[in-house]
Amino acid sequence: MKTVLAVAYGGGHINCLLPVIHRLRARGDVRVEVLALTTAAAVCAQQGIPHRRISDFAIVQDASSRAHGERLAAGSPAHPAVPLSESIAYLGANYRDLENALGVEEAARRYASDGRACFLPISTMRGILREIAPDALLVTSAPRAERAAVLAARELGIPAVVVVDLFALSEIEVLKDPDFGTVVCVLAATVRARLVAAGRPAAHLRITGNPVFDRLAEPTLHARGQALREARGWRAEQRVVTWASQPEPSDPQLARRIEATLIAALEVYPAWQVVIRPHPSEQFVLPNAHPRLTLSTRADDLHTLLAASDVVVTMTSTVGLEAVLLGKPLVTWDLSENTRFCPYSAMGLSDGVTDLDHLAAAVSAAAEAAATGKRRTPDLPPIGNACAAVVAALDDVLSAPART
Repeated sequence: MKTVLAVAYGGGHINCLLPVIHRLRARGDVRVEVLALTTAAAVCAQQGIPHRRISDFAIVQDASSRAHGERLAAGSPAHPAVPLSESIAYLGANYRDLENALGVEEAARRYASDGRACFLPISTMRGILREIAPDALLVTSAPRAERAAVLAARELGIPAVVVVDLFALSEIEVLKDPDFGTVVCVLAATVRARLVAAGRPAAHLRITGNPVFDRLAEPTLHARGQALREARGWRAEQRVVTWASQPEPSDPQLARRIEATLIAALEVYPAWQVVIRPHPSEQFVLPNAHPRLTLSTRADDLHTLLAASDVVVTMTSTVGLEAVLLGKPLVTWDLSENTRFCPYSAMGLSDGVTDLDHLAAAVSAAAEAAATGKRRTPDLPPIGNACAAVVAALDDVLSAPART
C-alpha cells in the first residue's frame, strides 16, 4: 500500500486538506500520514484524524534543537492549542536549521529582523520524509515548513502535490519554479494564467478549486437560505445586504465607518435589509436599533446566511469568496491594507469601492444587476468537485513512474 504524507499548519491550510485526507482514509487503498503543524494538531484531533507533531520525530530531539527551542519558546506567547513541548520542538528545529544554513551570527540577525518568517527547515523535513518514506507529499502553498517539505521531497525524488488555497499572490515567486512540486492545484483559471505568465509550465497546473469550499455545494443550502429569509420576515422583493466585517489593524474604526454608511443607506433604499456579521475576533454590539438592521452572531450558520443574502460586502475576508462561489454579487472596500493579498475586484470577482460615498450605490447596482440577470459570471470552477480533483492529482503522481 502506498503512503501519502500530508503536511499543513492550522487555520485555512489544514482545512484545505481535510476533505482530501478524509476521502483517502475512507477509500482505504492509500495509507495517509499527517504531520499537523502548530494548531493543526488540535483540528485533526477534533476530527478524529490520526496525526503526528514535529515533537514526535527523532530529528528534533538533539541538544541543539532543545536549547534553541527552550530559549525561543520562553520569549514567545503561548497558544492554548499548542503544547509547550511542541513549541520547543518546532522553534528549536527551525532555528537549528537556520543556524546551520546561515551561521550563528547571520541566523541571529535574520531572526531578530524577520522572526519566524525566516524559517525554512529543509533539513528537519528531509529527516521526517526519510523516516516516513512516503510515496507522495500533499501540502498547501504555505511558507516555512510546508515549503521546506516540498524542497526536501524534491531532493529525495518524492513527488509533491501543492494545493494553493487562494490567489497565489505572495507565493508566486516560489510556485513559478518548475521544480517546486510535481502538480500545483489552483483555485481558478486566473491563478493558473498568472503562474503560466510567470514561467510555470501549464502542464504542471490544474484548476481544481479549494476542497474546503466543496461544502458550499451541500444540496439543502439554498433551501435553508430561503427558510431563513422566511423566518426573519425578509420578503422576496427585499435586498438582503450582508456586511462581513473584519478588523483593519492600521485603522480600527474603518469597519465601523463602512457599516455606518450601510446603515445610513437604509433611509435611501427602503427595500434594503442590512445584516452585520462581525469577524470572530470582534467584540460587537449593534450601534443603534432599526427595523431593517440585523446582527448575525456566530450562533448563526454563516453559509445559510450567505445563501439568504442578495449582496455581500466585505474588505478582504474569505467570506467574500464563499459568497461569489454561491453565486452572490460581492462589493469590496479596496483600500484595505490587505487588498494586495486578496484583490477581489482586480480578479473580476467583485465591484470594488474606494470612496465610502459610492458604497451604497455600488451595492444597489450589484443587487439590481443580479436580480435582472445582467451580472458578469466570475471565472471560477463549479463548487463541489475540488476534493475529487485534488485526489485525482495525487492518484496520477502515485501511479506515475518513479523519478530517477
